[in-house]
Amino acid sequence: MQTLVIAGRVKKGRQRGRKNSFPTINIDVPSFIKKNHWGIYISIIQIDDNFYPAVTHLGPAKTFAIQQVSCESYLLNLQKKLYRKKVAVILVAKIRPVKKFANSQILKTQIIKDVKQAKKFFNL
Repeated sequence: MQTLVIAGRVKKGRQRGRKNSFPTINIDVPSFIKKNHWGIYISIIQIDDNFYPAVTHLGPAKTFAIQQVSCESYLLNLQKKLYRKKVAVILVAKIRPVKKFANSQILKTQIIKDVKQAKKFFNL
């Protein structure tokens, strides 16, 4: 897979990640993103001249029955409000496909595993 880069301004999301201890930054998904791109990724977020390790969800939020495709990134070592900031999301490696979970607690357990995998990748 070639490296995908999605750039945009951080916008306010639905705040589900924040409520589950995984606050995310959200950007609009460009039209070149297709269904075969959907997935959970180890990623790098560029903000100005700085780069931050992250986990990114690209696709619909199936667990919450939301069909709109979103790009949400959880930064592993930065907790700061970034609304309206221009960022680039660099998708490095796909961890798994987008999946519907039976409930948000099972999803949270999976997110913890995804974050662990990303931290191992980045030696954090």
